[in-house]
Amino acid sequence: MRPRYIVLFFLALLFWLLLTWSARVESLIAGIVVALVTSIIFGKYFYTSIYKLTQFRRFITIIPFMAFFTWQCIKANFDVAWRVMHYKIPIQPAIIRVPLMVQTDLARAVLSCALTMTPGTIVIDIQDDCMYVHWIYVDKNDPDTYAMSRIRKYEKYIQTIFD
Repeated sequence: MRPRYIVLFFLALLFWLLLTWSARVESLIAGIVVALVTSIIFGKYFYTSIYKLTQFRRFITIIPFMAFFTWQCIKANFDVAWRVMHYKIPIQPAIIRVPLMVQTDLARAVLSCALTMTPGTIVIDIQDDCMYVHWIYVDKNDPDTYAMSRIRKYEKYIQTIFD
């Protein structure tokens, strides 16, 4: 068996144990089954090189990324709620084509999920090296710079972790 399947199995089992926070036999058996099924189904999509998993900076960068992402979600929630409650505040929706700096499919998937989970933005499509994002509000003077400045902040963290 390839090492990436084994590493994915142990990471999935660790994630299961952290989610359930239980070391009972039933929970451990269920976690082993779930981790095994996960590694069998998704192992081929996991890192092709285990070397990436041994780079400590990737794990350290997850903490500031989660803090950044949480803060962005909080700000976006308040912004969208404010726009809903105060109907006179303009919305300026637009679909912006953004060239991507991230290279791997996994990094692009994480970026698109992070942007979609942030209120006010939805990733519509990724084609070639570009992402199409719908924004609830875009500065009409320079929409490309407005969108790029926000996406580049996400990409900075995601590149370090996943590329």
